[in-house]
Amino acid sequence: MRKRFLLAFITSVVFSGVSLGQSLGVSNSNIVSSSKYSYMLNEAERQNALGNYSGAFELYRHCLKLNPKSGAARYGLANLLRYMREDSLSTKYVEDASSLYPDNYWYKDMLVKMYYNSRKVDDAQRVLESMAESFPEKSDVLMMLIDTYAQKQDYENLIKTLDKLEVKEGKSEQLSMEKFRIYVQMKDEASAFNEMSELAKEYPNDLRYQVLIGDLYFDKGTEDSKRKALSQYKSVEAKDSNNVSMMLSMSNYYQKESNDSLCQHYILRLVTNPTLDRKVRLQLVSSLMYENLQSGGDSTKILNMFEKILSQPQEDVAMHELCVRYMASSKMSKEKLKPVLRQMIEIEPESELARNQLLAYAVEEADTASIYSLCKPACDYGIKDPVFYFYLGVVYYQQMEREKALETFQKGISCTDDRSSVELILRLHSLSGDLYHELGQTEKAFQEYDSCLMYRPDDSYVLNNYAYYLSLQNKDLERAAKMSYRANQLEQDNPTNMDTYAWVLFKQKKYVEAREYIDKTLQLLGDSLTSSSSTIVEHAGDIYYRCGDKAKALDYWIKASELGKSEDIKALEKKIKKRKL
Repeated sequence: MRKRFLLAFITSVVFSGVSLGQSLGVSNSNIVSSSKYSYMLNEAERQNALGNYSGAFELYRHCLKLNPKSGAARYGLANLLRYMREDSLSTKYVEDASSLYPDNYWYKDMLVKMYYNSRKVDDAQRVLESMAESFPEKSDVLMMLIDTYAQKQDYENLIKTLDKLEVKEGKSEQLSMEKFRIYVQMKDEASAFNEMSELAKEYPNDLRYQVLIGDLYFDKGTEDSKRKALSQYKSVEAKDSNNVSMMLSMSNYYQKESNDSLCQHYILRLVTNPTLDRKVRLQLVSSLMYENLQSGGDSTKILNMFEKILSQPQEDVAMHELCVRYMASSKMSKEKLKPVLRQMIEIEPESELARNQLLAYAVEEADTASIYSLCKPACDYGIKDPVFYFYLGVVYYQQMEREKALETFQKGISCTDDRSSVELILRLHSLSGDLYHELGQTEKAFQEYDSCLMYRPDDSYVLNNYAYYLSLQNKDLERAAKMSYRANQLEQDNPTNMDTYAWVLFKQKKYVEAREYIDKTLQLLGDSLTSSSSTIVEHAGDIYYRCGDKAKALDYWIKASELGKSEDIKALEKKIKKRKL
């Protein structure tokens, strides 16, 4: 019967032209509007999730037109405006949403974060305090309030909020320590002592709390409290002689009591304690080191400390580096530094700092064996510092191992970058050029010299060698003459450069000018002719021969032969034998 009645009711409504909405007191327009709003809001959320932010933005705005009190639309617009860096407008939308819906946690949560970002700490605090009342189950609200009070150093409210959190989550070591620190900052000695005493009772095996009680006694500064502090420290020492907190407090105690020997005793025990955290040890030693340097204190204490620490196994070279810095700052001799640097290489063979410093000493002392022993492993390890390749190449060059030297220089060039020394790059290219020439690869030699001149167009050494090798090839003599002339301008009275210019002029068949320069060269050399001067003297003979003075030419050729070194000894002997060029 009821079903028939309901059916009849619906039928009468439909056929009489009255909607179900009207029959329930809801207008057609409201149902359509509400349905459209829901659709638009869902579509806005969907477009936002798809990354179509401009589309989502317009849809949220349309939602507000359909429903001016929509908190969800305001929240969505606020998020988008925040990413558009429209902070003030974004904040306004969230403020409105929070005002319309004061019981919505997420609106207020976002508002707090926006106030924080705008550094409106007071406004953030006001909202958080209301949230703490409205949402007492939310621990994160209390945590944010704690952070806010801490920023403002509002210790009274900070303690109250910590107490609330403690009631909600139960007493914990972390909360008690936080309260203890705040009581210390408030200079509320009684509350700090009570908090620490409670912790010490609850965690009797954690001796840190016993030490902190001793620190509280010591901070009071009275003779009686100092005695209690020392007694407390000694009690901890009896239970655990390697306790880090105790040793730190004891060293501080004796320092303030001007007992230097006992202060050093505990510091030494502390920094050599194997249980001490590596980073803490480094920070502590670094602090003691710089304090000593600034005060001009006794270096033997610091050196003794480093010696004790470094006698223990080290997992890296960080402590050695501190020691080296201290020794260098104290202007200690390289003989004292060398053993520490060698230890660094033993621990970390790739340590560039140690290798570079030891290499500098070896170069300074012209210790070829040490240069090789430092550079060869560095290159084998693939260390990308061109300095090692340069000096290893120099050693090979000195040993007349040209191919090895050239290969090493080329590897060094491949390791250079914008941070590399221009001087080093030049030497790598110029020596490579010399070696390519010696190995008969003239074009590659010229390429290396061109690379040098790109870095430094006025490099006298490169200009001279480039010009000389061009003259030997009878190639580009005009350019050779210009380069050689410039080299002589840059280094006046250099016999090698002057001989090159004389030889280039000779190749250009400018014999009179060539003789003028070769005479100046020989005048500069005077009686200091050696085997390395043989080529210069032979050049003089060739030049004088072309100038028509064959007797003088023969004298120079014979003299060059007597000096015992020539670029082409057979050609020289032939000239002497036939008395002609």
